[in-house]
Amino acid sequence: MKRAILCALLLALASPAFAGKSENPPKGPPWQRSLLAAQEQALKEGKPIFLYFTKTY
Repeated sequence: MKRAILCALLLALASPAFAGKSENPPKGPPWQRSLLAAQEQALKEGKPIFLYFTKTY
């Protein structure tokens, strides 16, 4: 039962209606769109990388 509720919640959160349809990254840290550029910057500054995945339609 708990697994079914968790699956339903994850599906609801992944729906396009909940996620929105913005192609701009969320406000906050200085987001990079290039993984290579982010890796280079993280290595230079000695910081970890946070990956944020989304899908646009």
